[in-house]
Amino acid sequence: MATEYLTARGRAALLVALCLASAASACGGAARSTPRVAPVASTARQSESCQPGVAAFDRREFSAAAAAFDQCISANPADAYTYYRAGLAYYEINRADLMVTRFESFVRLAPDAPERPEVESILRTARARP
Repeated sequence: MATEYLTARGRAALLVALCLASAASACGGAARSTPRVAPVASTARQSESCQPGVAAFDRREFSAAAAAFDQCISANPADAYTYYRAGLAYYEINRADLMVTRFESFVRLAPDAPERPEVESILRTARARP
């Protein structure tokens, strides 16, 4: 169920999917890797309020990043990639429920985005969890 926290197996499956989706895949090694929030086509259109989220994500301050992205979503609810970034941040803080809702919004707002197949794979994995 999407409102439950991810199990270790579920987190591993999502990490694999996120690593595949990340353009700068740094998934090797024993330590858990976090995909960087890569620049996306809509970056130029985003307000400056999203930059704190990107900066916090890059510093691995995922709770702060999620909160910043949610503030940006409130200010600009049509920006699909802010939902995408928020989904990544919520994944990192083990909030599958919020990750799923943000990724669902991303898919709805950006049906032709190149990230869509990977995001849909992540959503299928999250929904299939017991």
